[in-house]
Amino acid sequence: MNHPVFTPALPSLPTLRQPRAALRSIALLGFALACAALIGAAPPAVAQQAGSDLQSYDVELIIFRTLSSSATPETWEVEADAPATLSLPEDELSPFEAPPPTSLSSAAFPALPPSQFKLDAIAGTLRRSRDYRPLAHFGWTQPGYARNAAQVLTIDSLVPADSGLSGQIALTRGRYLHLTLNLAYRQPASETGAGQRFVLQQTRRMRSNERHYIDHPNFGVIVLITPSPAP
Repeated sequence: MNHPVFTPALPSLPTLRQPRAALRSIALLGFALACAALIGAAPPAVAQQAGSDLQSYDVELIIFRTLSSSATPETWEVEADAPATLSLPEDELSPFEAPPPTSLSSAAFPALPPSQFKLDAIAGTLRRSRDYRPLAHFGWTQPGYARNAAQVLTIDSLVPADSGLSGQIALTRGRYLHLTLNLAYRQPASETGAGQRFVLQQTRRMRSNERHYIDHPNFGVIVLITPSPAP
């Protein structure tokens, strides 16, 4: 005789449903993770700009007068970059080109003490030369700003009052360092052609820890940019 088999009834499982608040929290967490990934993938200069953690640089310049048309930079052993002018990438144009960035503004950076100058030997060679005459030797320390946050330095207070020099300089950092010069030199009354004004406007890609020579028929610039030591 067959006996009926009794199967115990299993309790029905409740349907699991995520509360709406929990779903919103998960969505927000996913969005935050996506934003963090995008920030991490940003270019170094952008990430540093956003975090206000920019590398600082010591910028040292010698501006000198050219007295002889036959003088060459090799005379006093300073590397001359070629070509004399550099076309910048489209995303790293000169901050002096029109229209300028809306954030372009003047700044006053701490002066580099003469005890930290590294171009003294070259300045001495220029002073002894018949072909050149130093007009100004100065430096400053500044952050490597991105182009859209460029800060312009006016040199008038950094050069001797009787040097005949005036103008602005901007150092920016993107894929490379770029130095933009907008300088003017006016010959003193004691020289032939007194009052004549010469202008040097150029942007040059820079390498840190290397001397750069920026040429002009009447006056020139020697630049050295070095990363500032950590405070």
